[in-house]
Amino acid sequence: MNNKQFSGFSLTELLVVIALIGIIASIAIPSFQGMIEKNRLKAAIESLAADLMFARTEAIKRSTNLDVSISIDGASWCYGIDNDNTHCDCSTAGDCAIKTVKGSLFSGTILDADDNTTFDFRRGSAKAIGSTLSTRNYSARVRVSSIGRVRICIPAGSTAIRGYDGC
Repeated sequence: MNNKQFSGFSLTELLVVIALIGIIASIAIPSFQGMIEKNRLKAAIESLAADLMFARTEAIKRSTNLDVSISIDGASWCYGIDNDNTHCDCSTAGDCAIKTVKGSLFSGTILDADDNTTFDFRRGSAKAIGSTLSTRNYSARVRVSSIGRVRICIPAGSTAIRGYDGC
């Protein structure tokens, strides 16, 4: 008698497992793309809001007015913080003395308005502005009130992103 023990799996079993992995991946990939798009938008809007708050606190700390300049050139956008009481050109290297952020860091995001604001150093107040960042399927808005408060909200009619209230 020849009793051989086989360990492992057959070619048929391997093909079934590969087919199941392919089916599961084809279902999961579209939901990951939506999640990646949301996360890119969240990163861009959080960065803009954080830098606006930074500009406000720096204006108070330095006892000088700080300007936040937002520039849009076609599909590309950027914003910069400067302290010379004139709006800087963030698309020109070194023009914004304190900080410059390029929109290319957040691929697939579009900024809709080129509102500029100046934070007053006495009370941290500012000209009220609002800028909307969007991707193909989602939008979020950052608003600065006249007292300098910065907040993020979701515009009416756009797909909600968890964690933010409506505008």
